[in-house]
Amino acid sequence: MKQKIYNQFSFLKISKCFVFLLLAFYNSNSYSQSNISGYISINDSLQNQQSVFLAQFNKDTPYSKKDSKIIATIPIDENGFFNLNKKLSGKQELYFLYLNNLNTANQIISQDFILSNNDSIFFQKSDMPFAIFKNTNQTDREWQKLKNFKNRLKVSISNQKKYLNEIRIYSKDSLQILAVKLISIKELNNKKLLDKDILLNTGYYINLLEELKSSDINHDEYIFLENKLAVQTLKSSMKKYAVSKWINIVLVCLVLSLLFYIYSLKRIKKAATINNLSKQEINIKNYILQGKSNKEIADELFISLSTVKTHITNIYNKLNVSNRGELLLKSKNSTSTST
Repeated sequence: MKQKIYNQFSFLKISKCFVFLLLAFYNSNSYSQSNISGYISINDSLQNQQSVFLAQFNKDTPYSKKDSKIIATIPIDENGFFNLNKKLSGKQELYFLYLNNLNTANQIISQDFILSNNDSIFFQKSDMPFAIFKNTNQTDREWQKLKNFKNRLKVSISNQKKYLNEIRIYSKDSLQILAVKLISIKELNNKKLLDKDILLNTGYYINLLEELKSSDINHDEYIFLENKLAVQTLKSSMKKYAVSKWINIVLVCLVLSLLFYIYSLKRIKKAATINNLSKQEINIKNYILQGKSNKEIADELFISLSTVKTHITNIYNKLNVSNRGELLLKSKNSTSTST
């Protein structure tokens, strides 16, 4: 009898232990940290808040919450605890948590982060919901540093060109994870600043594109950058072609002007040479062109034969000819040119 009672007592004790362990396991599963979990402070403004919303950014337009997709609605218990019971993508994706419905006009209390199903993020209690958190994702840690750097820059720099330059320097020197650089570029593109930055620093973006092509990042993620660089390269080539075309036109005009100047100079020199002939020399030249001999010229002008010969020698020197034949030829050429 005693043995039977002892056996029943042992079975009851074992059953209680089993139930206790089962409840403990259930509770640990219910309140253990999943991919996304944490607390929000239940203050007066958030007293009626019953859920936390998880949304995923559109890959093409990061930072545009209107284009985002709601992934899950996470209930908040009476202690302000929330815990996501949903499997996320195995890839690193850009998410954000928020308290207010996106369709309301109220200001959205939210936090952006990068996460995969292999990571976890835990939000601690704070005056501002989601302000303090720990994320095991290394990419997110680097991205949060970039966001903080940008926020500090906005306060200290008002010049857009200088702001872009500082972001680029930071991305080049301080960012190690290529995915974060890509997110930063998408943000610039979404703010309509990427085209301007590519124009100012084409070489940087060409090298970055080569890094992206060598990585395991999906081509669809950065094809927008490839297209923009292609357009920019085409514009640059067309601009260089236009500049080259105008340079060639200017050079042709200069060559033509130079040739015209040389031709005009020769005509002026020729005219000056002819004008250097004395009146008597011009008369003698005309008689030579008429085919008259030296004696006939001397008789026409009532001068000696030796004087005629002296004048002819001076004419030949001034006109740079050696005999009557060359003088006749030069005279014909000059007449045909003038006509």
